[in-house]
Amino acid sequence: MRPCPCEAGCVSCNYVVISHILGCPYNCSYCFLHTYYGKDEIVVYDNDDELLAQVSDCMEKVDQPLRIGTGQFSDSLALDRETGLSKKLIKLFAQQNKHLLELKTKSAEVDHLLDLDHKGRTVFAWSINPERVIQSEEFETVSLNDRVNAAQRCVAVGYRVGFHFDPIIYYVGWQDEYKQVVDLIFSEIKAKDIAWISLGALRHPPELKNKIACSTGEMVLGADGKMRYLESIRIDLFKTTHKYINFHSKNVSVYLCMEKEEIWAKVGVAIERLRDLVGGSVG
Repeated sequence: MRPCPCEAGCVSCNYVVISHILGCPYNCSYCFLHTYYGKDEIVVYDNDDELLAQVSDCMEKVDQPLRIGTGQFSDSLALDRETGLSKKLIKLFAQQNKHLLELKTKSAEVDHLLDLDHKGRTVFAWSINPERVIQSEEFETVSLNDRVNAAQRCVAVGYRVGFHFDPIIYYVGWQDEYKQVVDLIFSEIKAKDIAWISLGALRHPPELKNKIACSTGEMVLGADGKMRYLESIRIDLFKTTHKYINFHSKNVSVYLCMEKEEIWAKVGVAIERLRDLVGGSVG
């Protein structure tokens, strides 16, 4: 377990990462995992008992509510039928009422987890993008409709769900296509069943610059060593998508990923909503 990496000065959501798998079977063009380990092999750790004990110890000792998730260094569910870890984690989190487990995915592999007594302590979350981006950048993942349909199945048995518009990609026509995604989500999922929505602009290691087909926005090298859109583009992406969300509901918690406090202010996203939800802070 480790804190999710957060650049100094950025607003942190106090997300804690469980790294039981290193690497991902999907092949998204922009993913930092292509360069993070310097190899494409997937490593799966099988010391589940040790991991569960560590998670349990963390939850008992930490006063501040945390989100603890498995979707940072791999997809949470892509290999879950083989590993079986998510079922064990869901049962563990159901034994307490302070912290939340987040299972983040680009898959629809949820059916083997729908009959568990989760006590509302697990959130299934989807990385979400227009179908054009999925087809051109998120290779070997399931369609947008399949992701939303999987979210519906989770909601039907009492889970809350989350959606990560991350990365939002700037290209000709992005406004209409991201609006369609937001409209689809709220047409199929009630706002009360959405735990959170995150917004994050495309950022990637410089080595991946030529692999990303659909992005047209000007990028610069950030302090974290990743290529990022100019601030003006990022603010436009965030404000526009946030407006689409607010049209449907102002009660859903929305937060920005890897952005400084002044960007939150310019976009009009309240940091306090995040702090109330998961104990975030300025890192």
